[in-house]
Amino acid sequence: MKKNQVKNLLLISFILIVIIGVVFIFYLLSSKKATFKPFTIVSKTEQIASTVIEDTPAVGWIRVQGTNIDYPIIYETPNAYNSGLDYTWISHTPEGEENRMAIYGHNIQNVSAKPLTNDQNQKRFEQLMSFVYKDFAKNNLYIQYSHNGIDELYKIYAVSFFDKDEDRGKVTKTKIETDNYIKGAKEKSLYKYAVEVDSNDKIISLITCTRYFGDKSKTQFKVDARLVRSNEKPDEYTVQTTSNYDIIKEK
Repeated sequence: MKKNQVKNLLLISFILIVIIGVVFIFYLLSSKKATFKPFTIVSKTEQIASTVIEDTPAVGWIRVQGTNIDYPIIYETPNAYNSGLDYTWISHTPEGEENRMAIYGHNIQNVSAKPLTNDQNQKRFEQLMSFVYKDFAKNNLYIQYSHNGIDELYKIYAVSFFDKDEDRGKVTKTKIETDNYIKGAKEKSLYKYAVEVDSNDKIISLITCTRYFGDKSKTQFKVDARLVRSNEKPDEYTVQTTSNYDIIKEK
């Protein structure tokens, strides 16, 4: 074989290797992105205005990415509780001063140490327990909170178990209170989210009961999120497990 032919063969081989490498890298990146589905805001203004649970009009709406959580928010009353209808609730009247809102939802069926996901028979906040699974948490990063005529998008920054006496849904009104709350939520979180959050952010907490650690446990489950900032584009961000994840019995 002539020297020029050898050079041409080597050149062609090199080009083919480069092409195959580029295609492989593109495939990996495409596969990674394919797992994340953008979460689009759906206006709930009209539904809020027209929704009444027994004697209680809706004051907001909550949607959670990757779940069937798409429910009105009310102030819970005995009539609403006994109605059997699906809703979530807040425990106090917003005064315009607080920058953390605690939103509660019942979890009646999905209470085991192996919570079900994507079960369309689940209601209220039962599918919130899907966040115990790290793959689910990595691919579902946003919450929609609609209230006061606006539809807002929030980025999840912490997911945790906590004793019900540790968080009574108290609002945070000062920067110090808010910073302390955020610090505590991150310290207990099962995951480390690549999300900056501080006392200037508006935050929400989604809270439900669980018997993940047994029937006698006082444990509750919480997902914390902060409002997407005006200079941000809603996009995928990284999620890593923390040492707190060791308490999870995931198999």
